[in-house]
Amino acid sequence: MSRTFFNIIFKNLLKSNNQVVLLTTSVTMISSNFFYAMLTREEKEIIVKKKYKFDRSGFTEFMIIDSNDKHYNLNNSLWYWKWDSIEDWYSIKEEQKLNTLTYGWRLPILGIFPNIVSSQHNKNTKIDYMIIKKSLEHDLSDGKLLY
Repeated sequence: MSRTFFNIIFKNLLKSNNQVVLLTTSVTMISSNFFYAMLTREEKEIIVKKKYKFDRSGFTEFMIIDSNDKHYNLNNSLWYWKWDSIEDWYSIKEEQKLNTLTYGWRLPILGIFPNIVSSQHNKNTKIDYMIIKKSLEHDLSDGKLLY
């Protein structure tokens, strides 16, 4: 949910000065976020089509669009103990294959995107295959791989 929604709720709860309601609401929101992050996790391979950034309520969102036109948010996560999303976003290149760990759903009415919490560059791209093939052909022609 949006940060402004949470700000409104917590500001009103703090003004009410009811500790039981504040504690119950906090525990409910934290535990529901934990279960959302754990129960919607999915490992998948994507091809990055485009990267972009946008500003939402003063916070920069780092986004990726895959080859199926699905948008993903790269962000830090307490539950996955991830704190280097900005560095990951800058290292990812367009047209790159990634093995990702994602969680979440796309809920347009709430402005929620699936989140990428882990990404590994896939080494089985066409270019890597061509380099390995050329190298093997060269080694075979030189007799290096023969016993």
